[in-house]
Amino acid sequence: MAGTCITTIKLLGVGSLGLLTSSIIYQSLSNLPELIHQFNAQFNSTSIDYFNKKLENLKQNIFNNRLINGVLAALTTGLFTVAFKYSPVHEKHPYLIYASIGAPLSLIGLYYSNWNYEQKILSKKTVDTTAKAEVEKPGKQPVEDDEAAHDGEEPEVISKVTSADSLLGKSYVHLSDESGLSTPNSSQPSTPKVQPKEDAEEDHIEKSPEEIAVDKEVENILIKKEIVQDLKRIESGYVLGSYISGISLLIASIGLFGDYYLL
Repeated sequence: MAGTCITTIKLLGVGSLGLLTSSIIYQSLSNLPELIHQFNAQFNSTSIDYFNKKLENLKQNIFNNRLINGVLAALTTGLFTVAFKYSPVHEKHPYLIYASIGAPLSLIGLYYSNWNYEQKILSKKTVDTTAKAEVEKPGKQPVEDDEAAHDGEEPEVISKVTSADSLLGKSYVHLSDESGLSTPNSSQPSTPKVQPKEDAEEDHIEKSPEEIAVDKEVENILIKKEIVQDLKRIESGYVLGSYISGISLLIASIGLFGDYYLL
């Protein structure tokens, strides 16, 4: 009875390892090339909504693959470990150990570099089609007095100071700047010149719908190119993982066949 259970566990282990290998090979040979082709084909498309939908599907695909690969690897390792532990001494063959560590090694080879690229894709946000872009218009420059603009001189304030000699009919003009143009004994001081000040206001203007559409399309194309490059790197990781998993499956299959037909 115990021998039958061990045999069943071994068969389940080989089956789960076969499913893991099939999943990785399918991703590397079929699914990933198809995704790369789809995103490349969209470079001539202006449908941002369609791109956002494909991006969400890609994120879901990455999450599902991680879940499936993790479950199958854990199941494979657990089954072969149990089979080795409870097998009779004369049936504790090395292939059970090789097969049990083959699944986690496949994931290590698969996600050693792929994990960062997949995280980059998962962190990408969809292209917003409703946001309005604004540009800032430079504030207005202070308007100078017409006379000051023509003279090329800064406006100045002239104040009149009467000294004690004003009793003799003498008046003096005190200039706030040595470059004043008024002369002594003038009965009227120069008219004070005050520089007008205006607060600089920032004006915002919205881009036209055509400009917004162009900006969004450029952003869309840049994101697509980054995704395609990341998918190509992920594809190479899946190829490596498929080799490791395939070798482990081959060892497990040969070992199981030898257990019951050669020994």
